[in-house]
Amino acid sequence: MAKDHDVIIYMRFIKLDVVIPKSVVWKFMAEFGVAFSVDNSHGGRDIQSVDGYYDHPNGWHVKVSVWENDEQHFYEFLAKFCEEHDLKFRDPKQSEE
Repeated sequence: MAKDHDVIIYMRFIKLDVVIPKSVVWKFMAEFGVAFSVDNSHGGRDIQSVDGYYDHPNGWHVKVSVWENDEQHFYEFLAKFCEEHDLKFRDPKQSEE
């Protein structure tokens, strides 16, 4: 019997470039890794790594990728992180309204 679909798009990633103050950039990367970790086949969890980072005069740029359906979860994570570290966060989803 022939398959209905041989090729499908399983999921899409969203790439984000987040500017973080130097004083908390390493903490941000560590907390991101835990917040977006995934179960592995060995019964553990794989920590999500960032895609890259670089220093810039306006702050550290941290590049992250999240599943499309995790975009709002990322904004919630970032808002909570900012609140805990007394940082202001402008949610791009709210800016669209």
